[in-house]
Amino acid sequence: MDAVELAGRLTARLCDAVKLEQVATQIAHDLLALGECVPADDWLIVGGSLARGEPTFIDSPLSGESLLISDVDFLYVHYGDEPSTPIAELRASGEKMFATVDLMTLSLGDYRALQTSLGFDFKDIGLSVTDRGLPDHDPVKLDARDAYEILLYYIQAYFWLGVHDQWCAGTDTIGFHLMISRLCMKVLRATAMLDGAYAAHDFDWMTPELATSMRSELAWRREPTQPALDPGRFWTYVHEAFQRFDLEFGQPRSDAVNYSRYATTSSGRVVARHHQCAHDLARAMAAAWVRTLGPADLATAKHRAWHQITRWTGTGKQPTPEDYFRRHKQEIYDHLLAMKVQVR
Repeated sequence: MDAVELAGRLTARLCDAVKLEQVATQIAHDLLALGECVPADDWLIVGGSLARGEPTFIDSPLSGESLLISDVDFLYVHYGDEPSTPIAELRASGEKMFATVDLMTLSLGDYRALQTSLGFDFKDIGLSVTDRGLPDHDPVKLDARDAYEILLYYIQAYFWLGVHDQWCAGTDTIGFHLMISRLCMKVLRATAMLDGAYAAHDFDWMTPELATSMRSELAWRREPTQPALDPGRFWTYVHEAFQRFDLEFGQPRSDAVNYSRYATTSSGRVVARHHQCAHDLARAMAAAWVRTLGPADLATAKHRAWHQITRWTGTGKQPTPEDYFRRHKQEIYDHLLAMKVQVR
């Protein structure tokens, strides 16, 4: 597709798409320029909020121009055993154009095997920025397990990003509140997937309560200089999400791997272990939050739950959940991707 068509796809779900036409066209030109760096044997695909047509823009406080603050998610698919172009150089080129770039690589065989929401992002709604379109593939069918995986992943992210510690320290920057809002939207989207919604703007598919919360997040993100929302709402959303998933599964479920085909994979077992830590910790914290709506009680619940999870008996300072998930962040990411291509 050309830059004009691509620009329209990038902002298709936004109510102010006309206002964003110029900046979206420039983004489209940049994406296509990156695609031109990819040799003919390989593919470069855009996923995430850009593929869904709902990236977040804010007005620059200096120039007033619209700035893209969403991550730009790329998948490089290579036909041969290895990518035909240096990935580090391609990533560096992308980072000159965009503030935050995430670039994954997969072989063509792994791409075709890829399922879950990641596969949906880069197959069913992915935007090819090379002139070869998307590789041949079968469509992806999402289910409640996929949604639960998203929920647990972003609960883990809450800790490795240090959100709770920053909140307790009184951090009140726009960047901090944007981070919380992003995590809140991930939790809301995961819950909404149970009703058939996938994009943040699929309001008609969401329950009225969920749609109201999502609209509130989107409205604040468009103008983050307005008064911030309560950081504790993350735990309200998590509590409500657990209630929905318990109903869906018929019982509480500590991970998104067991009882699925991924349970037989070595990487799936690693992911399940980390899921279980996040689940047990989040259950206790979410319950404490909705019971008291107090940050101090939330901190106490976090400490007690983590002690019970780890059974810490060391003489030194006990590692915190933030320490744990930060240390294992890359492992979680790598095994989460690996388990999805270990099943054919």
